Amino acid sequence: MSKIRFMFVLVRPKYPGNIGHTARAIKNFGFTDLIIISKKNMINEEAIIRAAHARDIIESTKIYESLESFIDTEKPSFIIGTTARLGGDSNPRRNAVLSPNLRTTQFPPGKIAVLFGNEESGLTNEELSVCDFLVTIPTSEIYPSMNLSHAVSIIAYELSINLELSRPLPYRASTLEEREILLKYIRMLIEILYSDKNQYQKEIYYYIVRNMVSRAFITGREVHTLIGFFRRIIAKVKGLNKLKYGN
Repeated sequence: MSKIRFMFVLVRPKYPGNIGHTARAIKNFGFTDLIIISKKNMINEEAIIRAAHARDIIESTKIYESLESFIDTEKPSFIIGTTARLGGDSNPRRNAVLSPNLRTTQFPPGKIAVLFGNEESGLTNEELSVCDFLVTIPTSEIYPSMNLSHAVSIIAYELSINLELSRPLPYRASTLEEREILLKYIRMLIEILYSDKNQYQKEIYYYIVRNMVSRAFITGREVHTLIGFFRRIIAKVKGLNKLKYGN
């Protein structure tokens, strides 16, 4: 079975700078295929400068004079259209799913084209008619239209989550077992510090701390450091108690 290959297609882009920023955006999220639909060459010095370290994406960009010629040549197995203007009952061709849905969508193998329209007018109804489905970014009602490269960044981000393209984290998340050991020492400390309180009060203290630990993202290194920290506190407190009470 062939792998999924996303192609980011800019249909009639107006500004070369946006092309450069788009190249940078898709490279940020692990993609390489940039397509431009335009009757003129939009790649100039500005596009290259804006691309920064994604110059290789710009240099490998394919340009087609029409959407039809792109489809005929590349033969994508699936086409996604993007839109900021939603149609509703009056224009069902513009009914779209929200961009976070791309994270869990099951895409077919092969080439998948993602179309982005002109900065001023977006994709036309005719261009949308070739799409298998539409996606929209949930922006504010006050100003729903986004800069082209910003919109590409968000869609590329969602698709990178789907394909698990992000770089691995340089640290390990703590395990449930490690956190339970940490909580065991925290409970021991609460029992010592609040020996004058009833069990119900001590349980409240414990669950407040437990909730904090559960909500926090604690790495393996951090949890082991905290275990050592609380063990030393318990040892110190027990030592002070022996000096004070002689037991």
